[in-house]
This record gives sequence, C-alpha cells and structure tokens, in this order.
Amino acid sequence: MILGLAGLGAPLALLVMMLPITWGYGGYLTGENGTLAFVDPTGPAARAGLYKGERSVQSRGVEAVLEDSGNVGTVAHLTVLDASGRRHIVSFAFVPFSGALAVQERLQKLLSALTALGAFIVTILVVLRARDKEAGERAATVLLLAGLSSFCLGAALVCGNAWLGTLFYWIAPLFLSAAIIWAALKFLAVYPPNPSRLRSLLGKGAVVVLAWGVAQSAGYAYDLWYGTFLGWAEGRAGSAIGILLLLALVVALIDAMIYARGAYATPMRWLGGMWLIATILLVASTLPQFAGHNGDLLNAVIVFCLAFGVAYPVLRHRLVDLNMLVSRATVFGIASAIIVGLFVVAEWIIGRIFEQSMGFSSQRQGFAAEALTLLVVLVLGVSARSIHGFVEDRMTKTFFRKRMRGLAEIERVAREADAATDAHAIVGVAVGTVQRCLEPLGAALYLREGNGYELADAAGSFAFPSRYGFNEEPALRLRRWQEPFELNDESEDHHHVLFVPMTLRGDVLGFLCCGPKPDRTAYLGDEIAALSLLAHHVGIASALLERRHVIPSVALAPT
Repeated sequence: MILGLAGLGAPLALLVMMLPITWGYGGYLTGENGTLAFVDPTGPAARAGLYKGERSVQSRGVEAVLEDSGNVGTVAHLTVLDASGRRHIVSFAFVPFSGALAVQERLQKLLSALTALGAFIVTILVVLRARDKEAGERAATVLLLAGLSSFCLGAALVCGNAWLGTLFYWIAPLFLSAAIIWAALKFLAVYPPNPSRLRSLLGKGAVVVLAWGVAQSAGYAYDLWYGTFLGWAEGRAGSAIGILLLLALVVALIDAMIYARGAYATPMRWLGGMWLIATILLVASTLPQFAGHNGDLLNAVIVFCLAFGVAYPVLRHRLVDLNMLVSRATVFGIASAIIVGLFVVAEWIIGRIFEQSMGFSSQRQGFAAEALTLLVVLVLGVSARSIHGFVEDRMTKTFFRKRMRGLAEIERVAREADAATDAHAIVGVAVGTVQRCLEPLGAALYLREGNGYELADAAGSFAFPSRYGFNEEPALRLRRWQEPFELNDESEDHHHVLFVPMTLRGDVLGFLCCGPKPDRTAYLGDEIAALSLLAHHVGIASALLERRHVIPSVALAPT
C-alpha cells in the first residue's frame, strides 16, 4: 500500500509543480464564534466593507465550501451582524494573488511539490531496499504521510475546484498532521534500536494520536457544513490537546537523542534537530502574525523539515542500503548537468550582450551573428573538459571529503610501515587505522603460523574466527589467486567481508580481513586499492622484522 501510494503520488507532485495557481485571495479569516479574526486592508473583503472583529453568520453546505475554498472568481456572500443585531449581506469576488503574497504562494507551491516528490521517491527506495524491515516500514510511513501533507498544500493552490480545495487545504492536513505524529512516535519506538521504556510506551499509545486526527478532521468537516463549531478543530480544548501531542513527540525525540549510541548518534541528532525545528515552527504558526495566508509558506517549511529530517538518516546512515544513490557516477552526472546549464546560460547571456550592446542579431547581420555565436560555443566546448574536471573535483571533495581523508590516511600509514621496528606494533597500527578510517564493524589481521593463519590483532565488534586453516575456502582462494576478494553471506543482513592478501615473492604471509560496513554495502574499488597497499607494506614489514611477539594472546570471539 505504501509503495502504491508513493508511486501514484510522485507523478501527481510533478503535475502540481507545473500547473498554475488557481487559488484566489479573499483577504479575510473567520475565528471563533463567527468573529472575523483577520481582514487584509488591501484585500477584496476590506474593499467590500468588512473589518476585523465584525461578527458573521456562518454559511452552511455549498455556500460554506465556496466561501472557504477561495478559487479565483468565486463570489462569496457573507452574512454579517451589525451592532444592533441586524443582518446584511456583503458580497465580493476572490482575486488572484498579487505582490509579495503572490511570490510567497508560488514559493509554497514549488516547495510543497518538491518536498512531496522527494518524500515519495525516498519512500519507494526505503520500501524496496530497507535492511531492517520494521524500522524501514515505519520510516517509509513517516515519509509517505509527510509527502501527502506537502502534496495537499500544493494541490489546494492548483486544483481549481472548491470541494477539492477545501479537502486539501482545510480537512486533510488536520488528519495528516496527527498521523505524522503517530507515525513518528511509532518510528522512534524502534529507532534507534534498544529504545527506552518511555519511547516504547509512547509508541504503544500513539494510536490515541491517530484517533484524535480522525476526530479532528471529521469535526472540522461537520463544523464547516453546519456552521456549528463544536470545538473539535478550533478552540481552547483542541489547542490544548494539540500541545500535549506535540509535547509527547518532543519528549520522544529528546529521549532518542540522549540514548542514541555509536553509528546512530549522528543521524539521530540530525533527525531530532530537524523535527524539533518543525515543532517550533508549528507553534510559531499559531501566532497572529501568521493569520490568513501569511503562514502558508511556513507550513510548507514545516513539512519539509519533517520529511527531510527522516530522509537524511535514511539516505546517509544505516537504515537502508543506498550506496548506489550517492556515488561518483551521481557526482559525474550532476557535474555534467551543471556544465550543460552553464553552456546554455552563457550562450544566452552572450547573445543578449551582442544584440543589446553591439547590435548583432541573426535578423540584422545574418551569417556574421551566427558565426560569432558559433565561435563562442566552440570556445566553451574546448574548455568543457577543464571546467568539468574542476566542477567534479569540487563536488567530490564536498560529498566525499571524510571518505577521501580516510583513504589518504590509510595510504600514508602504508608508506610509513617500512620505518617500523616492531612487527606487533605495526600490525596494531594497521588494524586501528582501517577501523578508524573506514569504520567497518570490525577489522582483523591474520599472519601465517604453522599450518594455518592465526589472528594477530582485531578491532571493532565483529566476531572474527581465531584461526583459518590452509584448506579453508578463504585461505585457498587467497593462496591460489593472490588478489582481494569479498564474501557475501546469505543472511538477511548480507555481510560483505573483504579479504586482502599480504604477499611477498608469491608467498601469502597473511591477510587483512575487513568486516561489513555499518550500511552493509560492498567495498568500493578505491577502498580495496588503499587496503591492498596497506596490506602489501605491512606484510613486507612483518617479514623483515622478528615475529616472535607478533601473535599475542587475545580474547577471541567464538567462530
């Protein structure tokens, strides 16, 4: 169901991005008990004679939907009460957004559509590639609901239908806001692993939040139709319940950030920080300064923070195997797109300069203008390779800076191995460097001893065997081919374990064993090359030094 909804939502989000805004501007907002809480002095409502604080009789049914939907050209007939209690009708037509408000609504539509599209795409990837099924499903639920909420904010501006506009802008967000809190509490109950009792309890009680969302949206629909305002969607009772739900989410976030350990600390800080920002902005959106459409863009930013808050740890840290998403091929593609964009912009700018400043144009100078444009394009084409190299280098250093530093440090330690005076010390340095720079679940180094390979040193939490016999599969493969290889087991976690031989004159002195990465992805070519260099130099250093203290007595995990 999640996969189907996300797959349907992605093209709809693209459609929202392309369609023009059909929502109009009435310039008024009705508060509790029919009192006008906001009237824009420059809007149609003010020009028709309405003012803030005036009481109005709530319309019902079709009239209420039309008056609240605000499509361009819709005529609202608002029944107001004067001081003596007499009724009179004030009529005005909704107009297109203009000025700064028009810019704001366009930004809201664009941000909402992009957020929805990104959330739906990441949802699909999580459903298809999640390693931890339970955490992946709950993360995908948060992303889907955030995407739907963002989609509704954008779709209300372009749907051009009073009923759909009312559903997208007023009713659906009430349910989706509560559903996002419900999904977030359920997600935090299992991520990070080993949750506290408090988070587990909040996760079990999250169904109350979902029930509140259903009651709130149904209550608002009832209030809008009958003009009764029972207090489900507005009023002090509804606000108090909403604040309690937000407090529950804040408590769960703080608890998760405090107890996150190891590989989960960084993604949890990002997720918690983004969600806390969204919570603060949500509280700020209730201030009078954001009455009417003034808070529309803020609502889009809130949903963006919710979606991107969970998308970042999903894409970058440990929840899902998405190494293929951010790779050198991705950087190359982005760099190529930037170059093409620069070419188009440069050609347009140069053409405009020639036309406006020098009078060159194809209509006036014909071949001369086209030849000059062709010359500019050729110059840009000749320089494309250097420009592309510069852009790709900058982007690579930006996206893979930490990883490149780690590989450089491994290569540095490899070249320093020949200066070692103690074999046991250089083995420990090599294992520690691999563990620190690549951050696998474990790293170990085996040296030949008798009729097998004994564990010389290890780091990390991965359980390495204490010994490999000469005729076991890894040892046979290393001695026959003398090249690095990776074993991928058949377990649900799919551990990628890398074996790198240490050879000297065709003899395998030992090997470096790297456990699985925390994200369970395979080792890349440049990582294997750096590890091979390290193993080669450490193997030579170990062969030249005395090895009587190389094999220490260490506490080993069972095989």
